[in-house]
Amino acid sequence: MTDTMTHYSNMLTTLPTKLYSAAFPSPDESPSSQDLMILVSTIAVMWAAIFSVLHRYLHPYAMRQQWLTDAMGREYDRVGLSMCQALRVKWSRQRYIEIMLNDWPKMQGIYLQHFIGGALCLPAVLGYTDSWAANLACLGVLSEMGWEMSDMADIVITRSTAVDGKERVPDTLVMIMSIHHSMTLTLGLPLVMKYRQLRTLHLLTFNLQWAAALAISANEYCKTLDLKNQKQLWTFRIVNGICFGIMAWMRGIYWLFLCGKLHMRLYEDEEYTMMCVGVVIYTLITGFNVMLCIYPFGKKMLKFGPRSKEMGLVAMDDGEELEDTKKEGGVHPSPSHNSLMEKGGTDN
Repeated sequence: MTDTMTHYSNMLTTLPTKLYSAAFPSPDESPSSQDLMILVSTIAVMWAAIFSVLHRYLHPYAMRQQWLTDAMGREYDRVGLSMCQALRVKWSRQRYIEIMLNDWPKMQGIYLQHFIGGALCLPAVLGYTDSWAANLACLGVLSEMGWEMSDMADIVITRSTAVDGKERVPDTLVMIMSIHHSMTLTLGLPLVMKYRQLRTLHLLTFNLQWAAALAISANEYCKTLDLKNQKQLWTFRIVNGICFGIMAWMRGIYWLFLCGKLHMRLYEDEEYTMMCVGVVIYTLITGFNVMLCIYPFGKKMLKFGPRSKEMGLVAMDDGEELEDTKKEGGVHPSPSHNSLMEKGGTDN
């Protein structure tokens, strides 16, 4: 018993040094896969703790805010009903609002996590070639990997333990999030181990994370806009148009370019296993980017654009949308106050 306690005590004592060495190795060092997995697991626990704290303190706040309740209702009228149909879930307007309010703290954490992960890549993206810049960029990869591990654990726990777990996290969403998390969880570790200094890896990580962070945060802001107000309607159009441009470039054109460069490097280095896995992952993520990142912003540009009325589309949060909602099987809005496809039209 004493020997066991001494062993674990020594492990805890040396853990900070081991984590630092794995995160910031010297140029002539290469962390082992075991050391990197210990680092990723620690980051996963860290992000899980942060999200738990956010939920504890922001959830009561969210439930008391009528403006936030109104914003979630408007979001249901704009895109929420069609999202529910795509996920094959039968959420009433009130149930949609409840689910989104419950997960509002999580959404704030998601774009915070993506901003931090992308910021870690900034020195390398800006051209610094020293080992510290590459180490920070790779820490951005490992941070994303840790968060995705904690998110998948959260999905499993919610579906397994919550009474309404399978309603809140339906099968379709599990499939979507599995695709979203597939690249980092399969290729993240081997790419960091072999290509720590590769600029293409740094750019790819930065693009994916900051595109998501900008889009999610902008989408959260747009929910609060009342489109019956002409000034807010134009703000919505401008922000949505900017997000469409960012997504089309960072999750579309430049994404394909960087994937091509990485694929050619893997081919040149005869890394055929990573290359074959990569082809599958690139294809899945490209589909995710188009359908859930680029298309939703483009759809909202048409639906709420300046010519939307001429084209027979609804341009504002008004009675027309509510009538459409009722015709399509929605529930008439009621004065009420949990994560889901906030990501549809945003991240991950």
